[in-house]
Amino acid sequence: MRVVLRLAGHELRARWASWAVLVLLVAVAGGAVLTAAAGARRTASAYPRFLHASHASDLLVAPAGTGVGGYDAALARLPGVAEIAPVVGLNVQPVGPGGQVNLSAVTQAPLDRRGSQLDIPKVLAGRLPRPDRPGEIALTPAAAARLHVHLGSLLAMKALANPSPPRPGSPAGQPRRLAERVVGVIVTRSSVAPVTDNDRVPYILASTALWHRLGPRYRGFDGAELKLSPGAVPGTVGSEAQALARRFPATRNVIYLSDESIQVAAIQRSIRPEAISLIVFALVLAGTALLIIGQAAARLLAAVAADHPVLAALGMTRGQLTAAGLAEVTAAGAAGALLAAGVAVVASPLMPVGAARLAEPDPGISVDWAVLLPGAVAIVVLLVASAAWPAWRLSGGRAASGAAAGRGPGSGSRLASWLAARGAPLAVTAGVRLALEPGRGRSGVPVRTALTGTVLSVLAVTAAVTFGASLLTFVSTPRLYGRTWDAAVDLQFQFVTPGQAEAWFGRPAGITGWTFGDHGVIRVNGVVVPAIGLAHGRGPLLAPTLLDGRQPRTSHEIVLGRSILRRLGLRVGQQAQVNVSGHRSTARIVGTAVFPYFDQGDFTPTDLGEGAETTAALLRPQTSDLGGGSGHEFVLVKFGGGPSGAAAAAGFRRSLARFCSTVQQSTCVVLGQRPNAVTDYARIDSTPEALAAVLAVIGIAVLGQLAVISGRRRRHDFAVLKALGLLRRQVSEITAWQASTLAGVALLAGLPLGVAAGRWAWQLFGAGLGIPANPVVPVPLVLLMVPSVILIANVVAWWPGWSAARISPAQVLRTE
Repeated sequence: MRVVLRLAGHELRARWASWAVLVLLVAVAGGAVLTAAAGARRTASAYPRFLHASHASDLLVAPAGTGVGGYDAALARLPGVAEIAPVVGLNVQPVGPGGQVNLSAVTQAPLDRRGSQLDIPKVLAGRLPRPDRPGEIALTPAAAARLHVHLGSLLAMKALANPSPPRPGSPAGQPRRLAERVVGVIVTRSSVAPVTDNDRVPYILASTALWHRLGPRYRGFDGAELKLSPGAVPGTVGSEAQALARRFPATRNVIYLSDESIQVAAIQRSIRPEAISLIVFALVLAGTALLIIGQAAARLLAAVAADHPVLAALGMTRGQLTAAGLAEVTAAGAAGALLAAGVAVVASPLMPVGAARLAEPDPGISVDWAVLLPGAVAIVVLLVASAAWPAWRLSGGRAASGAAAGRGPGSGSRLASWLAARGAPLAVTAGVRLALEPGRGRSGVPVRTALTGTVLSVLAVTAAVTFGASLLTFVSTPRLYGRTWDAAVDLQFQFVTPGQAEAWFGRPAGITGWTFGDHGVIRVNGVVVPAIGLAHGRGPLLAPTLLDGRQPRTSHEIVLGRSILRRLGLRVGQQAQVNVSGHRSTARIVGTAVFPYFDQGDFTPTDLGEGAETTAALLRPQTSDLGGGSGHEFVLVKFGGGPSGAAAAAGFRRSLARFCSTVQQSTCVVLGQRPNAVTDYARIDSTPEALAAVLAVIGIAVLGQLAVISGRRRRHDFAVLKALGLLRRQVSEITAWQASTLAGVALLAGLPLGVAAGRWAWQLFGAGLGIPANPVVPVPLVLLMVPSVILIANVVAWWPGWSAARISPAQVLRTE
C-alpha cells in the first residue's frame, strides 16, 4: 500500500497542473449540481416550513351570517379544537387618487387577541400592526405594488357601512374616511401562490383596535381559523361545527368549511414545477458532467500509463498500478467535492426559486447537510467508478505497451468492412471506420463514450421536445383541462334566475346554449371536496370533460376527479357517503372528470383532478339557506364556432357590462377558468425547450471534443494516407463521413427512444394530475432533427477536418 500511495503522490506532483484542472472541473460542475439539488429540496420544503413557523390553522369555518359572540365561543369548546383564531373582514377599502374607492381589496383584522395566534404572517419589512393602534396596517407585496404604497406610506381608506343596520332599530352607519399608516409588508399563507380569486386581490391586515372603533356596522364577513388537536379529523370537526350552527340563528344555519390541507396541497402543486425543474437540471448536469469529467480523468490516466511497462518490469503488479491510478482520481475527486460543497453553500442564497422564495422562513445562507454530505460522497464514488475500467485497462501489459509503443490493430467495424467489400469510396469506408473504431494506444479515441453521449443527447432532446409539445397542447386546449363551454357568468354568493338568463342569453345572436350551476363545499366519506352542481338550461348540459363514465342525472349520483378518487381509495361504480351542510346521503360514483377553475370566496377551488360534480339539487341545502330560491350562482354559456363565436363572446361581455358594474364581482363574466395547476405549468412551458437547448449544446460539445481528439490522435494515420497519395479534399471528406456516421447512429437509436421516453413521461405526468394522458408527438420537429443533427455534426467537425487535411506528412512521420 505504501508503494501505491508513493506512486500516486509522485504522479499528482508531477502533473499537478492537469490534476488541478480536473479538481476545478469537479468543483464547478459538482457545485452547480449540489446547488440545484439543495435548491430543489429547499424549494419543495419552503411552504411546509413557512406553515410550521406561522403556527398554521387546519380548518376555516365561516358562517353565512355571523359567528361573532356565541357561535365562536361554542366552536372553541368542540372536541378536537385545540386553538381558535376569530377574524373579521371589514368594509374598509383603499381610496384612489381621484377619490374612487377600490372595491376589490380585502381588509381583515383579528377579532381579539386570539386572532393573532394562528396563521402568523411572515414579515418582509417593518412589523405587524399593534393591536391597540387603529391607524396601522400591513400589506402583502402584491397589495403594496397595486396600491402604489411602501413602508411608511399613509394610505387613504374609506369605511363603508352595511346597507342595513346589524340589529332592527339601530341607526345605519355612515361612510368614514380613514388614514392608515403602512407599518409592515407581510407574506400570508394564501399570498405565497394565490389559489382563489380572493387571494389575488390586495390584502390588507388591520388591527383589532380598528375593528373595535368601527363596530359591527362595518363588518363584511367573519370566520374562525381552527387548530385541531392531534388525531382530530377535519371532516368530523366540520360536521360538528355545522350541527352547532343550527343552535345560533345569527349564522343563518349555514357555514362554509375550508379544509386548509386542500389549500396546502394546491400551493404545493404550484411550487412543485420549480422544484422538479431544479431536480431535472441537477440530474442532467450530473450525467453530462460525469461523462465529460470521466473522459478527462481517463486521458490523465492514459498519460500516466506511459510509464507502466517500466514499473511493471520493476515488479509492480497490475492491481498496484490500478490502485495507484484510482488513488490519484480519488484525491482529485475528494478535493473537488469539498470545493463543490463550498460552492453550494456560497450559492445557497439564490435558493429557493419561484413562489417558494416568498415563503422561505429562513432566507440567506443555508447548509443542507442532508444533500451536501451524500452529494460530496457521490461525486467521489461516481468519479472513481467512471475511472475504474480505464485504470484497469491501462494497467495491463498489452494496454501499457500500447500506450508506450503507439498503435495496434483495433477491432474492425462490420459496417466499414461491408462498405469496403461493396466498393464504397475510400472516404466513406475510412470515415465510417474512424467513427466506429476506437483504435488503441496513442491513436485511440473515446468513440464509445462520445457515441453514448451523442445518443443520450438526441434521446433527451427528443424526449424534451415531445413532452414540451404535449404540455403546450394541454395548457392551450380548454377541453383537455375540463372547460367545454365558452364563458361563465359567476355571481359567487348572489343568484341569477332562469328568467334573467332567458332575458340575457335568449336574444343575442351566437349563443347556442347555457347551463345553470351552484358552488358547494361537500364532504365525501369525510373528505372536504370543492364541488359544483349543474342544472339544465337550454341545449345540452355543459359540464367538465369526462374521463370515464357519464354525467350525474340525479341527486344520488356524483362524478369525482381522479385525485379525489385516489385519496378516497374508490373507483367508478362504488357508493360514497356525501354530506352537504349536515344533510347526509349516499351517492353512486358514475364517472371521473377533469375540472376547470371554479371557486367561491376564500374557499379552495376545483383544480383538474380535485373536485366533484353533481346535480344542483344535491347542493340545494346550501344555496337555499342563502336565499337562492329558484336561482343559481353561475351560468355556463356556449357560443357558436368560428369567427362569429369570437364576436359573440366579445359582444356578450359588452352586453353584461352594466349589470356587472352593479354586482361588483370580478367573476361576473369569465372567459378563462384555467385551473391553478394549468397556470402553474404554463409558467414553465418553456422549460422543456430550454432543457432541450442545453442538452443539444452538451451533445455538440461531446461531438466537438471527439472531433478534436480524433484529429490530434490520428494525425499519424492521416499522414500515412497523405503520403500514399490521399488528397486534402479526401481527408476533409473522411472527417465529414466520420461526423455524419456518428450523427446517423445517434439519430437511429436516439429518436425512437426519445419519443418513447417523452410519451412515457407525459403519461406519468398526466396520471399524477388526473388529466387526459394524450401525448403529442411533434412529427415535423422530430423529422427536422435528422438533417439538423447531421448538419451540426459536420459544422462541428469542419475545423478539425480542415486542420487534418493540412498536416505535413514528412513532419508528422519524422516525429514518430
